Amino acid sequence: MRMKIASLALATSALSAACAHTSPRPAQSPSAEAPLSQSQDSVPSGPVWQSPERLTTRCGEALAEATRLRDAIKASDGASRTLDGTLVPFNRMLRAIDLASGWAGLMFSVHPEEAVRKAAQTCQEDIARFQNDVNLDRALFEAVAAVDLAPLSPQDKRFAEHLLRDFRRSGVDRDDATRERLAAIHEEMVRLGQDYQKNVRDDVSEIVVDDASELKGLPADYIAAHPPASDGKIHITTDYPDFFPVQTYAESSDLRRRLYIAYMQRAWPANTELLVKLLGLRAEYAGILGYPNWAAYNAEDKMARDTATIERFIAQVAELARPRAKKDLGVLLARKRKDLPKAKAIEVWDRFYYVGKVREATYDFDARDVRPYFSYPRVREGILALYAELFGLRFELDETAEVWHPSVRAYRVWSGDEELGLFYLDMHPREGKYKHAAMFPIQTGLEGGPMAMATLVCNFPDPATGDGRALMEHSDVVTFFHEFGHLIHHLLAQKSRWVTLAGINVEWDFVEAPSQILEEWSWEPTVLQRFARHIDTDEPIPAEMVARMRGAEEFGKGVAVMRQVFYAAYSYFLHIQDPKTLDIEAFTDKLYGEYNPYPRLDEAKVYANFGHLIGYSSMYYTYQWSLVIAKDLFTRFQTAGLLDREVARAYREAILEPGGSVDASDLVVPFLGRPFGLDAYREWLQRD
Repeated sequence: MRMKIASLALATSALSAACAHTSPRPAQSPSAEAPLSQSQDSVPSGPVWQSPERLTTRCGEALAEATRLRDAIKASDGASRTLDGTLVPFNRMLRAIDLASGWAGLMFSVHPEEAVRKAAQTCQEDIARFQNDVNLDRALFEAVAAVDLAPLSPQDKRFAEHLLRDFRRSGVDRDDATRERLAAIHEEMVRLGQDYQKNVRDDVSEIVVDDASELKGLPADYIAAHPPASDGKIHITTDYPDFFPVQTYAESSDLRRRLYIAYMQRAWPANTELLVKLLGLRAEYAGILGYPNWAAYNAEDKMARDTATIERFIAQVAELARPRAKKDLGVLLARKRKDLPKAKAIEVWDRFYYVGKVREATYDFDARDVRPYFSYPRVREGILALYAELFGLRFELDETAEVWHPSVRAYRVWSGDEELGLFYLDMHPREGKYKHAAMFPIQTGLEGGPMAMATLVCNFPDPATGDGRALMEHSDVVTFFHEFGHLIHHLLAQKSRWVTLAGINVEWDFVEAPSQILEEWSWEPTVLQRFARHIDTDEPIPAEMVARMRGAEEFGKGVAVMRQVFYAAYSYFLHIQDPKTLDIEAFTDKLYGEYNPYPRLDEAKVYANFGHLIGYSSMYYTYQWSLVIAKDLFTRFQTAGLLDREVARAYREAILEPGGSVDASDLVVPFLGRPFGLDAYREWLQRD
């Protein structure tokens, strides 16, 4: 996953080898101390996160600079309506907002001090208001529309055409009263989205375990990290490092069930009313602009283009996955009945546990056996070394960089002799921090500068807590590979001078593909043996263990994909309902019955904590759509080898570096020699 801020178009979020040739850029080093408005040369005295006042000041500086540029464009005469007179200053305006929104979105999600998070939230609201004012500014639209596109280069023309498209999609051509209503709706949607996310982020629930015997089955390091508290009881939270091991290993069905309920009741009931209001506003916004529903509005600038294509895709993937899911459930239920002879169904809190039991029996694989090979510090260093080699990069730890929490690390990125950017790793859970895993872009890197900045935000075991071993599940390792794929994409896509065409500013139904493909490396024995060494013996992970792990992974694929189809269908169909008559509980029951492989638990309130309903809204289908592309792209590596430098170079140049400078459907053709297709995905899904 990656968090993304729209530069001009309506933000649906409140807020994821040899050296290729690069154009020279000015000597400029990205830093948290660089001004929020990169069109200024002044250097402030401290990092943006140092205090609420500093963040507020820097946000104000960026908005003031962006406002100045906006006013200058509108005040220019007709002779200035040119590439240099209009489009270049428009891009500078977007650059100022790009960095300000990047820092604000990150600090809202990760800063340890509530006051700074609140300042960041206010900054986000101010930026969103400015963006929407720009979207609806008819004089600004007319200035861009007056630029003669005929003599422009293809990329310059694409930038202008996308600006005009996004202006129209925002309602700039409507009357004053309509534009005023659209602005009000937009502002309220941003606020509601922020509140929804804040409620999920801040609601860390817990359950209490009276007796340590209830932890039977959990790894020894997990039990050691959860001693009885002063009340004599063991407290287990809904944070990832607590939640997933219980769901995977705890023999106590009651323990798994209780923690699952707590997890699925985060932000409930507060977010129920928020979501219903947000759905109503989205429907009204789309209706004003002439669309039948929000899903139709949202699809228009994606690869899918329309709702009919999305519905066909969801149906197609469901048809492929259902037979395998049904078969998986039969095997799982048979295994569960060995423990509970009268069991009638596999419950959602059984899914990881019994999948693990079947894998253990069928493939002689127990996920607990691989955990000692995946200590977080070694995984981190191994992934850095692998991606550096694969993509011709160099990562240097910057020990002098200021950070917002002692656990955060900063790295500078080099391609040959050229410095590409800076990224941070904020990888461990803490109070007030974003609870999932994502890449947060901070600044979009452009040809000629500025450089790219981003942060990986995860919730992996912390070496500074517990017994210090920080053992990861292999699923955590896969997540690390995935999120670092987003980071590499953001860092390398610096071939455009236009903000909206660089970085990860590609169609949303493509953006997951460059991260999903890199998950494949987390299953390759020769790759894992580079860093996966037993924490006690220092022996590399045996190839045969990885082979058993890979074989075991094939089981349960059907139910896993069907669950993803459920989320895709849920987010999509929710946005074609009439919010005025929507019964959220009845709708949820219906979608569970049609798509979810597990029965719905009444206490589970998916609509209150399914965070993608904010950022992705109706577009969660994009994960499977991107996976179709990723599986097809991977076929070249399958043929040549995962560490083949020539294929990695071709992938970097064809898929990553262009960013959004061409349509995503056209990105894959130079790399594959053809358009992408469904065959590789179908083969993967049907493979035993």
